[in-house]
Amino acid sequence: ETPAHSNHIIRPIDKGSVHRICGGQVIFDLSTAVKELIENSLDANATTIEIKLKDYGETQIEVSDNGMGIDPVNYDNLMLKHYTSKLRSFEDLPNVSSFGFRGEALSSLCSLATLTVRTSTQAQNNVGYKLEYNRNGELVKKSACPREVGTTITVEDLFKNVPVRYEEFKRNIK
Repeated sequence: ETPAHSNHIIRPIDKGSVHRICGGQVIFDLSTAVKELIENSLDANATTIEIKLKDYGETQIEVSDNGMGIDPVNYDNLMLKHYTSKLRSFEDLPNVSSFGFRGEALSSLCSLATLTVRTSTQAQNNVGYKLEYNRNGELVKKSACPREVGTTITVEDLFKNVPVRYEEFKRNIK
């Protein structure tokens, strides 16, 4: 039997919507997106970080560094929510000495934009990989590419899949 007010029934929100909503709580504007990417570069011991914005960041944000690169063993888990190399349990928090540690920033960016990563480690001898992820942070494509040691993360169409946030973003970026 369906209650008369079925639109008032409390039920779970689908996982895809939850991911997009929560992603907007971590990445809420251009500056937080860029800040999170810079902190990742600093955590990777980068001494040079280059930031490029296309159309003031509306179309594309690109952060490149000369850090240590991403180890291939981490490609699959890189963008997954709450995956991190910095801690294993709550008790590890006092010993965290990096900027990022929760495993939320990259996952949130994935839910709000199209992300591509180009990375290479010292062991890869300037042959890196281009990694493409879907909105859930799952690796969907991996291909070899030339890349000096370090990482480039390209964020395209930030907030475009969240219309209200996107309109606010466009209004405030210039």
